[in-house]
Amino acid sequence: MPLSCPAKCFRADPVCGADGVTYWCGCAEAACAGVEVAKFGFCEVGNGGSAPIPGQALLLVHIVWLIVLGFSVLFGLF
Repeated sequence: MPLSCPAKCFRADPVCGADGVTYWCGCAEAACAGVEVAKFGFCEVGNGGSAPIPGQALLLVHIVWLIVLGFSVLFGLF
């Protein structure tokens, strides 16, 4: 996102860009990135966009792992 075009949002209003990336601040954020809005709502994994799907999947795996680890520590399993 260019520095000259900040998109400020106080609540999530996700849109799916034509590049396959979900823009959480809506149309304004997608416009700042120079991307057309493909649909309102979240992008779906494997939608043919240019977003790095393996990177998104890896991030999801890390998030799930951290949640599992957090609960394990909380309940004294580790």
